[in-house]
Amino acid sequence: METKHDFTQGNILKKLVLFMVPIFGTLVLQAMYGAVDLIIVGWFGTTAGISAVSTGSNLVNLVVFTVTGLSMGSRC
Repeated sequence: METKHDFTQGNILKKLVLFMVPIFGTLVLQAMYGAVDLIIVGWFGTTAGISAVSTGSNLVNLVVFTVTGLSMGSRC
């Protein structure tokens, strides 16, 4: 059985929140992963390691945020 979600009728706020929660959760988890990775390398690594993790984390966030943004317009 296929469920259709129609954003043009009914309570739009509830539907938008239900749509946003998994996406927002994914983005928060990705940001937390980068922060924890940076903290661990900061404790045990060198300044070159901190710089590498910071740059790598920014690149990974760019890819994740871009894919997430593009996938919001696709139909499941």
